[in-house]
Amino acid sequence: MKENVSTVMDISRWVAALLVVANHARSLILADFGEVQNKTLFNKALYLVTGLGHEAVVVFFVISGFLVGGLTLDRWQARGPDLRSYASARTSRIYTTLIPALLVGAALDFIGSHWVNASALYSSVSPYHIASINYALDSAMTLPTFFGNLFMMQGTLTPPLGSNGALWSLAYEWWYYCIFAGIAAAMTGRGNLTTRTRYAYGAVALLIALLLPYAIVLWGAIWVLGIVTHRWIRSTAWRPAPLAGFACFIAALVVSRISHNVAAIENSLSGAFLRDLLLGLCYCVALASSSRLKQPVLSVRFARWHQELAQFSYTTYLFHLPALVLLCAALYQLAGWPLAQQPDGAGIAYLTGAILLTCLYCFAMSTVTERYTPNVRRKLDTLLTWASPRSGLSRARAPEA
Repeated sequence: MKENVSTVMDISRWVAALLVVANHARSLILADFGEVQNKTLFNKALYLVTGLGHEAVVVFFVISGFLVGGLTLDRWQARGPDLRSYASARTSRIYTTLIPALLVGAALDFIGSHWVNASALYSSVSPYHIASINYALDSAMTLPTFFGNLFMMQGTLTPPLGSNGALWSLAYEWWYYCIFAGIAAAMTGRGNLTTRTRYAYGAVALLIALLLPYAIVLWGAIWVLGIVTHRWIRSTAWRPAPLAGFACFIAALVVSRISHNVAAIENSLSGAFLRDLLLGLCYCVALASSSRLKQPVLSVRFARWHQELAQFSYTTYLFHLPALVLLCAALYQLAGWPLAQQPDGAGIAYLTGAILLTCLYCFAMSTVTERYTPNVRRKLDTLLTWASPRSGLSRARAPEA
């Protein structure tokens, strides 16, 4: 049942967003595992689960490829490429939330660095082992960095803005959208575009890929896996049993997390890529296997709950880290709550409370940002239609992801 695939992706989206928040919260609040005094089975499991932030991003890449690349390619093959509608959908989806996230994040970092920095968190974040922040925060709170992030230059010309290290993956996705649009238009434009125009779109996509850092282009293969999985599910090809598919994915999660302690993999670009590629493949297998289920995986009510939770996963990803850093810095300065605590009762309670407060904050922000994406999309469509009358590139529009 195709409905099960949608439900699994909804669950994946909100759980992945939660794991990213938990990973960053644990890095700030609890001691690094090597410094844990009592390495019980519970603590090992806690650190394993809350360490899955990177794996969550890999899952996001596959889902993005499925929803954006897979669905768009289907439409364009049926009706020809519609770059204007595609640009409107992608721009409204990304920037309706990104612009407020940059402004609010910059404001929170300014407050934290000027008035609640007794912990020196804003001066030196390196002791807290936050993988997405490997740069000096004070040097990343500048106007050029703000505009660099606005135009998706984080990871190429600038670092992510301030403490919002999670923005690195958004730039990856944006450039995948652009490269995909050029290649897909060239592939599906036969009969709608001249040969010269198709070659031009393909050349633009190739030029973008050549100008980007090698790592961004390489990890694009994981995004493409989402397109392949979409085609796989729509086909009559064999798919594994659900139990086998999900067991494969869970095993890949554990192997991926354990491999982060292997220097030969961690310090090798090819090793790190192959690890993420394997995880992406296993998630694709799990996703495809869910389509073999004969009954709904959840009741309509519970499926709707997961859909609602997934609706603000993008806002959570973009907004959580500056708020989390400020929260921990403020509690350190105003309440004397230390960072890098042992995972005892007090430390786990602190961790749980910080995660819940951060998620509530992100939900509140989604009600004034992400929720208005359809409205922004309609206005942008109107503006683009006024500026450029409908041409051979545009067809009747179907809803886009």
